[in-house]
Amino acid sequence: MEISHRVSFNAGAKPDFKAALDDMGVEYKIAPLPGQSSGLVYLDITESDKLWIQVKELIQAKGASDVYNTMFTSEEILNAEWIRLVPVFEQGYPQPENTMAWKEFTYQNGCTECGVDYRQKAPFRLKKEPRLGKHDFLCLFWTYTVFCTPNALAVLEAHRIQGYEVWDAILHRTNQPSQEVSQLVFSQVAKPGLASEDQLQPQVCQQCGITKYAYHKRGYMHLRKDSLLPDTDIQLTSEWFGSGRSGFREILISNRLAQLILENKWRGVSLKPIELI
Repeated sequence: MEISHRVSFNAGAKPDFKAALDDMGVEYKIAPLPGQSSGLVYLDITESDKLWIQVKELIQAKGASDVYNTMFTSEEILNAEWIRLVPVFEQGYPQPENTMAWKEFTYQNGCTECGVDYRQKAPFRLKKEPRLGKHDFLCLFWTYTVFCTPNALAVLEAHRIQGYEVWDAILHRTNQPSQEVSQLVFSQVAKPGLASEDQLQPQVCQQCGITKYAYHKRGYMHLRKDSLLPDTDIQLTSEWFGSGRSGFREILISNRLAQLILENKWRGVSLKPIELI
């Protein structure tokens, strides 16, 4: 297990930050910013790096965006009974996107205040066929969804993976199903079981009364074993996660399905093992 940080800042606004990185010998890259000559400085560094403590102190002293994530080894993943499946390859927006009307077409019963407790009632509509490259899984922006290729779907079916439905993804202009991806829809929901240590920054919605937690980023998520449903390979957490007016349930997959993903070297999702208590 390793904690990785993506640190970024405006070079023009924080020249002393950049100079300090140079003095420390920290490698970074610079991305152009529209209308500015200085650019965006960004770097990736793990907490095991010998320079991390100095970079951390620099962030605390001078300020910078610090987005972190936990990376697990294949061995850690395969040693877990249940694993979180996190969509990481995002492309395209649900249609129609201009007025956010896609939510009305696709979901029902969602809370208008906190954005949780929705149910999918209709297939997602895509602007065009996605360009997957070497990816096997896809998530649409603004959503927490899983679409997969026909090849990946065939493998899931051949191994009799349980716990999903296959829905067409509809091309918005032609009203025809996509030939590149189908959506995997997960309807089975576990019982409440999130450990108190992982109930981060709880927010109780004044409108619907549902509690939403901050996204889990550091280390293992802990769940009660007796909260999980038997005889399935995929289920959702009872708990909701997110911020503002958006939220999602974590996708939990069995060790059997995680093995398939690793063996086939499928891209587009990240696997994060769970510790059962």
